[in-house]
Amino acid sequence: MDKNNTQTNSFSLSNDKVSVAILLIPALIFCTIFIFIPAIGTIVGSFYSYSLTSMNNWKWVGFGNYVKATQDEYFWVALKNNFIIVFASIVLQVGVGTILAAILDRGIKHGKVIFRTIIFTPMVISSVAVSLIWLIIYDPNVGILNAIFKSIGLPTPSKGWLGDPNISIWMIMITAAWQNTGFMMVLILAGLQSVSKEVYDAAEIDGATGVKAFWYITLPMIRNVLIVAILITTIGAFKVFEFIFVFTGGGPANATQVLGTYIYLQAFNLLHMGYANAISVILLIIALFLGWLQLTSSRKA
Repeated sequence: MDKNNTQTNSFSLSNDKVSVAILLIPALIFCTIFIFIPAIGTIVGSFYSYSLTSMNNWKWVGFGNYVKATQDEYFWVALKNNFIIVFASIVLQVGVGTILAAILDRGIKHGKVIFRTIIFTPMVISSVAVSLIWLIIYDPNVGILNAIFKSIGLPTPSKGWLGDPNISIWMIMITAAWQNTGFMMVLILAGLQSVSKEVYDAAEIDGATGVKAFWYITLPMIRNVLIVAILITTIGAFKVFEFIFVFTGGGPANATQVLGTYIYLQAFNLLHMGYANAISVILLIIALFLGWLQLTSSRKA
């Protein structure tokens, strides 16, 4: 009897492995075609000089494209802008998301679902659609933002909200924050709701209430969640493309140029595919490192 049970369990486990393998095959094929092969092609192509108009004329340059990147002024401008976007995204998305999550967790007694839905809704809209909506808002002729400023007697930028190199990147960050803060709020709210009520009761007995309790009790207890939120935001900031492409295309005067749009510029406008591949590999390395940090932090969280 025991022998029959053992054979049945062994057969069941064998079937499970076959089922898992069958279910994984489509995903593996998809990843191979659309991720692994293009990634390998990008890495290989980064060691050559070629363009889309001369695919048969590949010239080996070794690490020449990577050396070119270190000497390229606009590459460093794009990388600097990426870091500016990282900083702004963390402050606006994670910072504001934390405040909204705290308000929903302990500050609002009724209508939490409605407020959460309203704030999260922009997240489900396409980034291109969001960009087009805000493009109208920022329009110097028909935009509502100019109308509001003029109605209260405040000056508006003479070059437009997206045409002024000093403020254009910050206007784009406001749009990105409007779309993504809701996701950060929901993520952090889940962490806040995991904090036991008894902890707050004990803190209240010790005299820690309100902002003081939030700063010294709540934030340390959701530290891992905040780390994950910051890493997700950082990865998204390095991958940013749609907002920049729709709003300014990297202008004015490269004030909003980021690695994503600079890769597009080099590959499809200037036809420097090898150099674009090298920048893509650099961006890939940054993304993989940040992904590893996120995975490590997620396990701890």
